[in-house]
Amino acid sequence: MHALIVAVCVSTVAIAQTRTGTSSAGLYYETAGTGDPVVLIHAFSVDRRMWDPQMPALQNRFTVIRYDLRGHGKSEAPSAPYSTSEDLRSVLDALDIRRAALVGLSAGAQVATDFAIAHPDRVTRLVLTSPGVSGLATPPLPWMAPVFQAAGAGEPERAAKLWSETPIMALKGDTTAASTLVDIVMSNARLWTFRTNPVQPLTPPAIKRLSEIKSPTLVVVGGDDLPHIKDAANALADGITGAKLVTIPGAGHMLNFDARDRYNEELVKFLGSR
Repeated sequence: MHALIVAVCVSTVAIAQTRTGTSSAGLYYETAGTGDPVVLIHAFSVDRRMWDPQMPALQNRFTVIRYDLRGHGKSEAPSAPYSTSEDLRSVLDALDIRRAALVGLSAGAQVATDFAIAHPDRVTRLVLTSPGVSGLATPPLPWMAPVFQAAGAGEPERAAKLWSETPIMALKGDTTAASTLVDIVMSNARLWTFRTNPVQPLTPPAIKRLSEIKSPTLVVVGGDDLPHIKDAANALADGITGAKLVTIPGAGHMLNFDARDRYNEELVKFLGSR
């Protein structure tokens, strides 16, 4: 009996153990858990910690990789031309992972979609949450003006604070994590000091190439997200063959916080299906 208890405890520690590293492209990553690999790709203005609400549900079933996008968290700043797809590829290569499921939210969903088009042989499944889509125009957002003004005035902390108060960052269904989300945004205030972002876009953009995606795809959007985000979710669901669209009522843009339990259920069910 004692031996069994010890074995269970050792197994639990092994599952929860986090390993860290930096890819050849300068991107910081963390891995935890065992099983099929799943990469979590965060939204603009936050970092890998955004996925904390999902880790307990995922790391007991999968090898979970979460990394900081360029200029975010502990990853290098965008000082030279780069591609988000090649950045992600550098993380997979650093871990010797040939194929993985990709889970992205907002800008992270755009990264995942672009990667699935650029490197289709390296993707097993896609979960596109509150999605952005390359090549799909964004309507004017007047509430962004004060954010840009603060950044232009050399006040990155003020810009970050104003950004955290915009409609796209507001939690609608579950506000208990609001302070945590603000803290992550504020710790990434350096984003608002960058004067250029020499990213090399996918050409042609994803919106014109959705039919090229063959991986099983789940699109998830909050019922209270912004209209142009819901339009993007519909475009992805319509354009990717066999894609499933799930709308979570009452949830806003950051729905991995806003509807954590329901979102986790959808993730585990889809990622674990065969």
